[in-house]
Amino acid sequence: MSEGTDRDRSKRDKRNLARKRRGRWWILLIASVLAVIVAGTIAYRWLKGHRAERFAAAGEALVAADKWNDAAVQYRVALQLDPSNYHGLSGAARLASKAERPEALELWQKVLALPQCTIRDREDYAELLIKTNRLNLAEKVIDPLLKDNPDTKALQLAARYSRKIGDNVKASEYLRVASKRTPDDDAPRFQLAEVLAQSTDAADQAEARKILWELAARPNVYKKAAVEALAAAPELTTDERKRLLQELTALTPKTAKDDLLAADMRIQLQPDEAARVYREEVDRWRNGQSQELLDLARWLNAHQQPELVLSTFPIERTLEDNQLLLARLDALATLQRWNDIDGALDRTDVTLDPSVIESFRARTALERNANLDAEVHWNHAISLAASDPYKLRFVANFAEQSRATAAALKAYEQLARFPEHADFAYRGTQRVSQRSGDTAVQRTAMSKISARAPEDPNAADQLAYLNLLLGEDVDQNFAVAKKLAEQYPSRLSYRVTTALGYLRQHDPASAMAQFKGPVSIDWKRTLPAWRAVYAAALLASDRNDEARDIIATIPRDQLNPQERELIESPQRSN
Repeated sequence: MSEGTDRDRSKRDKRNLARKRRGRWWILLIASVLAVIVAGTIAYRWLKGHRAERFAAAGEALVAADKWNDAAVQYRVALQLDPSNYHGLSGAARLASKAERPEALELWQKVLALPQCTIRDREDYAELLIKTNRLNLAEKVIDPLLKDNPDTKALQLAARYSRKIGDNVKASEYLRVASKRTPDDDAPRFQLAEVLAQSTDAADQAEARKILWELAARPNVYKKAAVEALAAAPELTTDERKRLLQELTALTPKTAKDDLLAADMRIQLQPDEAARVYREEVDRWRNGQSQELLDLARWLNAHQQPELVLSTFPIERTLEDNQLLLARLDALATLQRWNDIDGALDRTDVTLDPSVIESFRARTALERNANLDAEVHWNHAISLAASDPYKLRFVANFAEQSRATAAALKAYEQLARFPEHADFAYRGTQRVSQRSGDTAVQRTAMSKISARAPEDPNAADQLAYLNLLLGEDVDQNFAVAKKLAEQYPSRLSYRVTTALGYLRQHDPASAMAQFKGPVSIDWKRTLPAWRAVYAAALLASDRNDEARDIIATIPRDQLNPQERELIESPQRSN
């Protein structure tokens, strides 16, 4: 009995052992298969990633060779193989930025989400945001770049951003720091000169010229740009003009633009020789290339030499180049030869776009005081250009330059229907309305800009400012202004709007408090409108002498009626 039991137990043990062995074998087999699958997947992903890197590298090489379309194909393949490939995404983002493609923003956002994202990537993304006026996003990208020992490019980007929001004082501060950080890099110094040259303060303008002269003395990439900038600078001394003439004459290779700038210097030094200089320039460039001919024609028009334009560029010659034809039409307009303009436009061999022809017909009608005819032609021009934003840009700009306010506003309104051109259109509307002194139209344009970019604090601030100027919805707009000033205490523009809100609330003491801070404000370097609000706060606080000093620095023609009213009728502000 016991022997049988032992045999049964032995058999069971053997079966269990065999079962365990089979189980281990199956486990080992499954594990091996899984390992092979995992290894295969890893290998496949590695191969795909490796191939993606190769395509991305090919794209980079094609970009360097200026073969953008071919490069785009390589980047596309790279991202199809590996959608999160860093080099593919960053390369595609930079290419899309260069080509001004709308997908650039989405590509950069994907780059920023990767662990490989670099400071250079963030700087390039910020550069795109500034270029496309997405200033709220740009600020969020730039601020972290400025916190820990920012490099020169970060400081330059901060300066560009500051200039975009109208804070040239802050822009110059960033550029000064950048210049000190990299004394051998002339880029920030040239940009600093550009900012200072825009100031109304004589000391800033003098510093700008000093920097430009230093750059002009160096044989580098900024020498030519500095010389050209100096040639356009106002209030040059006789010695400076003589020196500039020498510098312009020595430039190589010399372009028509440089030679014409040198001619400007000769005319300024010897005004009695102007007629001879004009003839010499005509003889030198009348047989030049297309761009040289156009530069010559525009230069002669700028110097009020329409007869020379007409004799140098007869109608048959200008028919070969529409830009040159436009220069001839401008010369005829200067001479008020409206019949000749109509005759030129009636020719069957004129190839100007119909919207351009109608714009000129509108201008001639306007100059003849035929306002109804002008309105018909403006409407026709806008209608003909309605489907093409670039034609609309021309009509809007032409109407603006012709002081046809209603037509310019209508053309910009049509242009705003194209999303990618809307910001340009609204800012054109704001500019035209500002020149006309119509603050209500400015407010309408800014309300549309703000609606398109509800997260942009600058648009919100400007809208609140215009509403407060008009005295509309004071409590609501004052609340917006205060909130922005609290969020961004370093922004003088926001504090100016808040100060205006306090003035509308009859609280001059609180208005004055907005101008107190750790850093004193150099009012001569601020916008005229900001000075007007500050002067109004001084007047409302019975600090009349100080107010008069500020008011003396304000060019009244740069203020709209409501801003002039602030400093002309202080009793209305308090």
